[in-house]
Amino acid sequence: MTSAPILLSQSEDDEDLLEAELSLLAFQHRVLSMAASPDVPLIERFRFLGIVTSNLDELYMVRMAELRRAAVDAVGDNGVAARTLARVESAVEGIMARMDQLAAACLAEAAAYGVQLVRWEALTPSEQQAFQEVYERDIHPTLRSHAVTLSAGHPIPHLAHLGLFVAVVYREHAEARLRVAEHELPGDVPRLLPVPGRSGHVIPLEDVLRANVSSLYADVHVESAHLFRVTRGGDLQLTDDDGQDLLDAVDRATMRRPLNPAVRVEVDRSMPSAVSDLLLESLHREASARDQLLTVSAVQVVDGLLDLRCLTQLPFAAATAELSWPELPHASPVAGRSLFEAIGEGDVLAHHPFDSFNDSVVRFFEEAAADPDVTTIAATLYRVGHPSPVAGALLLAAQAGKQVFALVELQARFDEEHNVRWARAIERAGGHVVYGLPGLKVHAKAALVVRREGERLRRYVHIGTGNYNPRSGRLYTDLSLFSARASLGEDITAFFRAVSGDDGGTPHAPAALPREALVAPVQLRAALLDRIARETAHARAGRASGITAKVNALADREMVRALYTASQAGVPVQLVVRGICTLRPHVAGLSENIRVVSVVGRFLEHSRVYRFQNDDAPEYLIGSSDLRPRNLRRRVELLVPVVAPAHRQQLDELLSRYLNDPSGWHLHPDGRYTPAHGDGLSAQQQYLRHAATTAQR
Repeated sequence: MTSAPILLSQSEDDEDLLEAELSLLAFQHRVLSMAASPDVPLIERFRFLGIVTSNLDELYMVRMAELRRAAVDAVGDNGVAARTLARVESAVEGIMARMDQLAAACLAEAAAYGVQLVRWEALTPSEQQAFQEVYERDIHPTLRSHAVTLSAGHPIPHLAHLGLFVAVVYREHAEARLRVAEHELPGDVPRLLPVPGRSGHVIPLEDVLRANVSSLYADVHVESAHLFRVTRGGDLQLTDDDGQDLLDAVDRATMRRPLNPAVRVEVDRSMPSAVSDLLLESLHREASARDQLLTVSAVQVVDGLLDLRCLTQLPFAAATAELSWPELPHASPVAGRSLFEAIGEGDVLAHHPFDSFNDSVVRFFEEAAADPDVTTIAATLYRVGHPSPVAGALLLAAQAGKQVFALVELQARFDEEHNVRWARAIERAGGHVVYGLPGLKVHAKAALVVRREGERLRRYVHIGTGNYNPRSGRLYTDLSLFSARASLGEDITAFFRAVSGDDGGTPHAPAALPREALVAPVQLRAALLDRIARETAHARAGRASGITAKVNALADREMVRALYTASQAGVPVQLVVRGICTLRPHVAGLSENIRVVSVVGRFLEHSRVYRFQNDDAPEYLIGSSDLRPRNLRRRVELLVPVVAPAHRQQLDELLSRYLNDPSGWHLHPDGRYTPAHGDGLSAQQQYLRHAATTAQR
């Protein structure tokens, strides 16, 4: 099995690079391979279908409008932007067709366990009568009819972002022209309704609505009803008149986001073209009335269910627990004693979720908040979720009179509302809050705790590759470094002094850190390029060289070409890249010494590790930064060195396991990924087995 041929394309602008968007879509195919694998429990396969559904939503919300505008506005590019857009849209069609096939296959398998999706036509008359009563009691009262037919004096209906709607086609009498009205499926009614008397059988809510919607229209003839879904752009649309108060500006912009122009309209296969054309015309008029540019010009026809995330609601019985992965073992990196005591004796390196996030990262904050000897807590908050024990610990610390500083990144896409809420709560509790930096996103994951120990103040640091979010800590693989090293403490203190403005100015990104940590956007890019150049020089001089890295994405042209130069000098480059990779490995004379592996498993791979051989004096870095232009140039990121011999050995083992993962995928020069088909346990399975053994001790 390989990724779909439609994805095999290099960039027309840069022939030595692969297309970033097509690489991202190739990753969706690899995720779908999990939904197709008989080795993956059935309930988890439905979850992977939901993950790809969400990923495609985000692609449209974030990137598709830009690609379409580029295709329209391109001048003198010989049609490159238009061809790129066509390839992306074709690739999306292929992915959606594959998703429909996999959903049908998984549903067929679910039937063997007594779980079945039933359509209206398959119900008995008595069952249909029961659902008519459900419709009258629970659905009908919530529906409001909005005319889509455009005529003077009728407002254009607003179609909510990611809402599911039924377009009802009707005539007032046999000779009257067709009219269309839309009804949004009620959000307080489950998408999948249980069929009375049939355990495990459910029917989609839209089927019940479509079968009974004629009761909304007395004395008219309803001809048909068709499901559709609208996706709107995800940009915040901050404007020049938002002023200096970023908190209020982001809050207002978040409230405006549901009014962003549509970027996709999904419709079921049965919808007539006249109805879909009317929907598009309505959305164009809506955008024009708001002085917005609408980039969507065609509907996306779906053969199966719209929004496959609903399949995660299927009512599997508790007796079918083997259809899910077992719960995570609760392995603590520091068990039976204070976390600060353990860190004080030496660095602690945790690998989540195999090392419990709650019993390490969350405990770090909770112990700090409760410890009377702790004077100060500082943290960067990017995606903390809601509820959030980390943010809650900061609130308790502030209320207890400790000095609390939080840089809350208000522009963490799609988490803005939660972040605004936490920023205001921490500020009300007496904490010092900065709401981000002008022109930059703060993506670094860092915390600093200052603790009085006898006559001295000691600094304890946490640096993570992932967010301060317990849910992410269970679903993603990430690394956490806890340290009381004085040199790292100095760096992170300097970092927080800069982003808080305590160094004498307004809050700003540090130009550089003084000791060992690296910070973007000013210092990190040059430091990584220097290290790649150092390995290149070592190879040319016949000294030991090598570059090994594990990242989520590699798409920065300068970094890719520096790696090409290293490969040409003979540096062995081994990369584990989860998602986007624009580098073309194994190209003769360019990248024959570069190997790229992608791993998809139960957990979303999220840790970032960099290793440079450095003439057999290896250097190890972990932190928040991938190798994309936004990480290196437009975000505040942190990488910090790992120095303890045991932890370096742990990272060597991690990199080796993923590079040789039998479940991994190998990238080819044309952009194809082929599975390794190796024997033995995957890297994640090996770590789970070790965690289970540790938890039992």
